[in-house]
Amino acid sequence: MPNDDHTELSPEEAERIVSRAQAGELDIDDPEIRRVVSRAQRAHARHSMWGDAPRRRVWLYLGIGIAFLTLWIVGLAVPLLLTFG
Repeated sequence: MPNDDHTELSPEEAERIVSRAQAGELDIDDPEIRRVVSRAQRAHARHSMWGDAPRRRVWLYLGIGIAFLTLWIVGLAVPLLLTFG
């Protein structure tokens, strides 16, 4: 496996690595293997939580939601401040 931390693991790869690590088949004392297992665990958790949605789409939806809430709060606060301020 290339030493590229930006290479995304597929859900199948991550699941295979995590299951082998949990079964004790991998030597996690080796720092390189531990790093790969850690990446696989993060990828497996991310795929379990978010499915196959790309990160950009998740961040886009999150940004839109935060922008909507911010505008909504400002829309409520400004008239109150102008009325009672």
